[in-house]
Amino acid sequence: MPLSKEVAAVTLTITGAITGLDGSGFSGISLAGSVAKLFATAIGGGAATLTALGQISAIWVGGGTLIPWALIPAAAICNVDPFELARRNLLPVTIGLVVTTVVAMFLM
Repeated sequence: MPLSKEVAAVTLTITGAITGLDGSGFSGISLAGSVAKLFATAIGGGAATLTALGQISAIWVGGGTLIPWALIPAAAICNVDPFELARRNLLPVTIGLVVTTVVAMFLM
């Protein structure tokens, strides 16, 4: 299967999101960067855009926006349920990831 800009962008978004599931948002940055470099070589450019896409996906998913265990400190300060906060963040963050992925496709 030939690799295109679209496939690379979607794959980096998914890779970043999966690595963000641990709750920190930063542990998967090295993997996202390595995959971005590999894909950029295959498609002939766009390494910085792909790397940023993978990093922002990991941070948005794991850095305190979607994962309930990453939301516990913020939820405790605000006196709200972390699962409710994660539920309410799901749609805006998902829309943000889709829009960011589409914009990255145009930037490459």
